Amino acid sequence: QEVIQAAVDSGDIKIVGEAYTDGWLPANAQRNMEQILTANDNAVDAVIASNDGTAGGVVAALTAQGMEGIPVSGQDGDHAALNRVAKGTQTVSVWKDARDLGKAAAEIAVQMAEGADMSAVDGGAAWTSPSGTELTARFLEPIP
Repeated sequence: QEVIQAAVDSGDIKIVGEAYTDGWLPANAQRNMEQILTANDNAVDAVIASNDGTAGGVVAALTAQGMEGIPVSGQDGDHAALNRVAKGTQTVSVWKDARDLGKAAAEIAVQMAEGADMSAVDGGAAWTSPSGTELTARFLEPIP
């Protein structure tokens, strides 16, 4: 959300709905999106989805309402998402290289095994989740 936060703060972007998607399952994401569409009389201009599975559920809900083609993002670069991107029903998928993720996870695990607190891990940064939970994480650069 930090990418769009300035536009949200200025009023250029209005967030009309947010929902936790249990298990990140496409069927749950579809149900969440259907509820958001209903609550907003389909007045949704774009969707930022947690991953490509949830983006698939969002696309299914949008398609059922004849709204295919509005911008939908996801992440993971899975095959179904790449097909949706090629067909124009998903705008983008951000891919994070699993080799980089694995290497970073191993480095963090070693530092923590040696007694380091997550806040002291190289590259660790504090952030607040959408639900308001304070967390520490190491963020890697995504590849759009």
